[in-house]
Amino acid sequence: MTTELYLENSYLKECESQIESVDGNLVILEQTIFYPGGGGQPCDKGFIKQGNTIYEVVKVTKKDGKIIHVLDRPLKETSPVTLQIDWSWRYQNMRYHTLLHVISGYLYQHYNGLATSSQIEKDHSRLEITFSAEIIDKIPFEQLEQSIKELLKQSYTVSTKIITKEEAEQKEGIIKTTVSLLPPSLKKIRIVQIQGIDEQACGGTHVHNTSEIGDFSIIKIQNKGATKRRIKLQLN
Repeated sequence: MTTELYLENSYLKECESQIESVDGNLVILEQTIFYPGGGGQPCDKGFIKQGNTIYEVVKVTKKDGKIIHVLDRPLKETSPVTLQIDWSWRYQNMRYHTLLHVISGYLYQHYNGLATSSQIEKDHSRLEITFSAEIIDKIPFEQLEQSIKELLKQSYTVSTKIITKEEAEQKEGIIKTTVSLLPPSLKKIRIVQIQGIDEQACGGTHVHNTSEIGDFSIIKIQNKGATKRRIKLQLN
């Protein structure tokens, strides 16, 4: 199992690691700061340095508990390496991901909205929320951006903790989705908490405080069905 350092500290930009295995340009390390993507958040980008040679990390995936780093060319040696992530890319994704948590938490608290999907792109992100047929026509979507900005005038701490799957199932609203995609074999779940706003299972990276999100705009709110809305937003 690769030790996933980003789960404990999303702000690590560089680290050292031993190599566990190499298969051409596919490298598995004993520990990594590279997030493999998931839950709508894209994987990290960056570089691996071995001696004086620098390899670009073009993709990162996770399989059977191992993080696979896809390099721009085959790695020739198995000596220790230095990892360095593209921090501007990571930090932008952290800000987007935290903002999506804030919006989904707000809509869950006020209108019992359940997230069905989210996706972070290069220059925007989107969030799809499903509501009950009885309430959706009463939601003032045209005021959503201002409501979220008013909420974020105060700063809120973002923290994580690990609980058992049984604990998560007993806590109402922990998994704010229409279906649970958690594998049956999963015994422990990482919970992300935004003080007073949101609490849910998540394996992604986030900022430490909502004040780091910065300014944003809701570009469009689309009707994706009788009870579903897609919210498209952009960091300013």
